[in-house]
Amino acid sequence: MTHQTFWKPEKQEKPKKTSSLGQHKKEKKVVSEWKRDLFAGHTPGKSSADRAEFPRKIVAELIAEAGEVCQHCRSAPDTTTHHVWPRGRKGRGVKTNGLRLCGLCHDLIQTTDELLQYWIGVFRDRYGEYFWYDELDWEEHNRKMAAQEQSERELEVRRQQIEPVADLITTAAGRPLRVKELQLLQSLEPKALQVFTGMITDSLNGYASQGTYRALDRFED
Repeated sequence: MTHQTFWKPEKQEKPKKTSSLGQHKKEKKVVSEWKRDLFAGHTPGKSSADRAEFPRKIVAELIAEAGEVCQHCRSAPDTTTHHVWPRGRKGRGVKTNGLRLCGLCHDLIQTTDELLQYWIGVFRDRYGEYFWYDELDWEEHNRKMAAQEQSERELEVRRQQIEPVADLITTAAGRPLRVKELQLLQSLEPKALQVFTGMITDSLNGYASQGTYRALDRFED
């Protein structure tokens, strides 16, 4: 069989695209005057690493109070400022988290969990539960506590709303309400709960008026 060559169309070179760089420059948007002044006095917040550093003023105060003596061995000169609550656990560079130590004691405490926990206990007794907090930590802590207290108040109000109908059903049923039954009452909106309470009250009153209620009668699933 002889070899056949099939016809192929000739390739046409496509024109190269010329760069339009510099032909259509976007005009810069004019920033409004009020936007320029909006962050004029703004200073960026400190990073977590920055907040862990002891300011020079605090270090000087700690040195003066320690009398330039290691607070652990009480013999060698203090050369370092130790984070009692470690910086790896978000211990801040605040005075109530600083302990002046010599280099050997510093290394010893950092590598001995018993000594680390000892000094944490000392500072907790001395300065309170969150002795390593800085100002931002306290602000966040106070916000969380306020939100928790608000949630607890709302739960108490809700409990008081549910309590009358829960007691009513408990008395009629002769048994405590089950968890899923309490959850059903808690899921009702205040208006719906009020309607539900009225319905249960009318039902029980009507049931009692018939004189057919017996002590062994129960409301079961």
